[in-house]
Amino acid sequence: MNYKFAGFCEKLKDYLPTISAIVICLIVAGVIGSNKQAIMTSSVTIFVVILLQYFMAIGLGFTVGLLSGMGKKQIVTIAIEIASQNSGLSSGLAKTHFPSLASATVPGALYSMWQNFAGAILAYVFKKYYI
Repeated sequence: MNYKFAGFCEKLKDYLPTISAIVICLIVAGVIGSNKQAIMTSSVTIFVVILLQYFMAIGLGFTVGLLSGMGKKQIVTIAIEIASQNSGLSSGLAKTHFPSLASATVPGALYSMWQNFAGAILAYVFKKYYI
């Protein structure tokens, strides 16, 4: 959009971070709301696996970035992007392919919630202490 509508985008530049944060909150709220019962009954194992997957992905992103000689900003971007893969897609696929198994959507829903929460914190930490 910036390429085609540079003037319009420039006017919105101050408002877009706020709009983006609101949209992300609404998406996370929708994911949590639609999976509330399954989330409340899920086991601790799911939470542990989600945390492990997230931090392993962050580590993989850092490793790939460092080994390929990227700058600090690119390394952080790769790390966060690898950790923030499309969990919404995983929930949708689980719901489509395992309709009789309601708990199949729980890991994707929880990961979606976690990636948005942890991603915001990591972005702040990386910006303050690393970049």
